[in-house]
This record gives sequence, structure tokens and C-alpha cells, in this order.
Amino acid sequence: MNSTFAEKKILGSEKEMMELPAKRPKVDLQCLPTRAYLDQTVVPILLQGMSALAKERPPNPIEYLASYLLKNKNQYEN
Repeated sequence: MNSTFAEKKILGSEKEMMELPAKRPKVDLQCLPTRAYLDQTVVPILLQGMSALAKERPPNPIEYLASYLLKNKNQYEN
């Protein structure tokens, strides 16, 4: 019976470890230097938005980028 308990505990630990990479560690954004703050919060979505903007080349690029950022912000929120 102990081996079954130990096996379940090991399997549970392995499952937890597999889930860890999907979770981002919470960082106190207020304590970060300016560059690190921007790198973690703004740069990822802005690069994707600028890439989409360069591909589409819309007549109103500012409006397009603003729309892209609003539409995709949930993918990048902490």
C-alpha cells in the first residue's frame, strides 16, 4: 500500500512540474527598473503589433495598431 501511495505522490509531483512552465512567476512590476518593466509588459505585444502592422500596411497605421493592441491585450496580461 505504501508503494501505491508513493507512486501517486510521484505522479502528482510530475504533474505539478509539467504545469509549472505554463505559469509565469508573479513579479512586482513597481520594483522593476524601467527597461525591465517595459520588456515584461509592453515590448512583447508591441513587437507583435508592429509586425502585423508592417505586413498589413493599412492606410491608418496608428488606428490599426491601437485596435490590434486592444484586441490582443488578454494574451499578454500578467
